[in-house]
Amino acid sequence: MRSRGTITSRSPGSHRIRISLGRDAITGKRRFSTKTIRGTLSEAKRELTRLLSAVDTGEHVDPTRITVGDWLDSWVAATKVEVSAKTHERYAEIVRCYLSPALGAIPLQKLTTADIQKAYGGFDRNPSPRTRRHIHRILKSALARAVEQQRLARNPAAMLKRLPKVEPKPVNTLTVEQSRKLLAAIRHTTTYWPTLIALATGMRRGEILALRWKNCDLESGTVRVVESLEQTKAGLRFKSTKSEKARAVPLPKFAQAELREWKRKQAETLLRLGVRQGPETLVCAREDGEPKQPNSLTHEFTYLVGRAGVPRVRFHDLRHSHATQLLTAGVHPKIVQERLGHSTITITLDLYSHVSDTMQANAAAQLDGAYGERW
Repeated sequence: MRSRGTITSRSPGSHRIRISLGRDAITGKRRFSTKTIRGTLSEAKRELTRLLSAVDTGEHVDPTRITVGDWLDSWVAATKVEVSAKTHERYAEIVRCYLSPALGAIPLQKLTTADIQKAYGGFDRNPSPRTRRHIHRILKSALARAVEQQRLARNPAAMLKRLPKVEPKPVNTLTVEQSRKLLAAIRHTTTYWPTLIALATGMRRGEILALRWKNCDLESGTVRVVESLEQTKAGLRFKSTKSEKARAVPLPKFAQAELREWKRKQAETLLRLGVRQGPETLVCAREDGEPKQPNSLTHEFTYLVGRAGVPRVRFHDLRHSHATQLLTAGVHPKIVQERLGHSTITITLDLYSHVSDTMQANAAAQLDGAYGERW
């Protein structure tokens, strides 16, 4: 009786498995599947047993018949438990809108760097250079897993070196005077409080909407940033901060006073609705105390800032404004990094390099003051 599977040693630590898949229903020819295993002979024998069992139960998929689209779909499904819900949505969107239409029909094992280069130059949509680089990172990551699982001998996306250059976008910020004008213009709205916190602390939108009173020490003037509110297609969810680390951010005196007043007003409003304010109550919430949708805050802010008589900025630009105002005032970049929650000071310095000219001028002025005018 002919063996259903064989193992051939190719080189030290490398073995080729060949299994029979039976006869083709149309041509009647015998079909085979091969797989290279890097490891010991015992590991190759265990893999042969697993593959034969998969054939018997109908679970085996011929690697030569797996398309790039099949693999991308399985990769997206696998990453659901590995990344945040928002990130997973972005992965699925990139695969659905760009990668699958361009590369999905190509057999995975026949995918080449040339195929990828051609696909990048012919997307039906016209993604920006930043999006194109994101598309490449996702494809490269998906194919790296195929290599790990020995579905591919090498990663063709890793061989592609020429990618679109991403020009840094100018950071839009408000000056201290413009920030004061904005706060005065929206003081009568509920958007005032998240705007105030953003300008006073540099916290991200999701971090502000997840801030609870238990994490606000208004006596010492410190807020602890421990979580973030994320909005996905499935709804709202609380998650860890972007850096996955908690941080303490000292509040300026004016923000301490404003938040004390807001805490009192919010308690009165909630009490009228039959809700008692407590340590778990969100600082910036809906009138009934329930979480506010991040997208709703963005829309409200966009509407209000257009009528405030200040430059049009996004809500996230309030974070940039906070950092720029501190750096311009001579605050050490390390302090700014800690307030913003950047993982490294390099991120802070790169993002706010536009302030360097002012900082250099201030440094020169301080030297003049130290040495005097006689020099």
